[in-house]
Amino acid sequence: MISLLQPRKFLVVAFLLAMTFCNVALLVRVTPLLRKGYQDFTIFYTSARLLRSGEASGLYNLATQYRMQLTFTHVPIRQGPLPFNHPPFEALLFVPFTMLDYWPAYLLWTALNLIMLAASVTLLRRHFSQLAAVSPLVLGLGAIAFFPVAIGIIQGQDVILLLFFFVLAVISLDRGNDAAAGALLAAGLFRPHVVVPLVAFVAIRRWRVLAGFTPVALVLGAVSVAIMGWRGPLDYARFVLHLEGTGARAFGPEAVPNLRGLVEQLPGLSPSGRWAALLILASSLVVSFVTLRRIHNGRDSVIFVSVLAAVTTILISFHALVYDISLLLPMALFLLSRTLGVGGAKIDAGTILLFTLLLLTPLYVFLWLVVERFVWFSLILLWLYLRLVLTPAPAEAPA
Repeated sequence: MISLLQPRKFLVVAFLLAMTFCNVALLVRVTPLLRKGYQDFTIFYTSARLLRSGEASGLYNLATQYRMQLTFTHVPIRQGPLPFNHPPFEALLFVPFTMLDYWPAYLLWTALNLIMLAASVTLLRRHFSQLAAVSPLVLGLGAIAFFPVAIGIIQGQDVILLLFFFVLAVISLDRGNDAAAGALLAAGLFRPHVVVPLVAFVAIRRWRVLAGFTPVALVLGAVSVAIMGWRGPLDYARFVLHLEGTGARAFGPEAVPNLRGLVEQLPGLSPSGRWAALLILASSLVVSFVTLRRIHNGRDSVIFVSVLAAVTTILISFHALVYDISLLLPMALFLLSRTLGVGGAKIDAGTILLFTLLLLTPLYVFLWLVVERFVWFSLILLWLYLRLVLTPAPAEAPA
């Protein structure tokens, strides 16, 4: 057995190193653009600068955002702002970063993201025995090699913070602290389109999650009202709907790895037509129902339920981008453990292929940047979803 495991471990580590090299090479290539403000961190810095300068009323005004961004970015191809489309309360988080110039602020946020990523991996390894048997260096390499995580850090997005809250919530659930888990998930409401369905799926089995989620959500709503007035939440919702309705390429069906994008790619179907909307609604309801039924049986482990809820959330979401897949990092790490044969676990070709596809950086780059059809990655997520719901219960780990 040892003679078989050693070559397998060498191949897996070599693969992870190759994917990490690809991610680092991408970072090196885009660094000159990052210094000019091409990355998504621009939206958080913009919102914080507007708050600090007393212009909270213009938080969702495109002209105001663009005027502010012109003071610290230089992006010739951008004829308008990179829009801040997050809830008002999140802008407060980034106000301290405005004490620094844009580039140092971005580097500081990147360093904090790396710390949160390391903490997430460490907490998962300490809590789950399947991961404790894997070297921390190999797990860390797996996290850095995971392209959605890497691009989330490069872009300066807030998804690593959401991942950190998600990991803490999963561990709290596993310890029976359901209310604490709900409060942690509510802290991630700066991505409401992800957190709300995630909480709904978890609460079907652990309803006490709502006892922690509701008060924190109300407090964050009150903070948003304090920032922008009673119309603040309404302005935010209207602004987000406006952005989605403009048909922006970054938010279009060809860029989203979910059921919405997949349905709207069907030949002979008008993306804005009635039949497309009905198919999206029907497929989302079916996927959600199957997930709710599986979770409600109460026999699967917390980590299995959490990963299934995360996969389902991405599939049924209206708006999802490549870095949103970062929530599947726990899944990727469990697949890594399984592929390494930890604990004598049997491995099949499907597991190896799924692990490879989830961490294959060239595939992400090809679909996202070369052909600009990242929607086809939803087929991999759908396959992952089917493997999870078809896993015999009780399931102790996602793999």
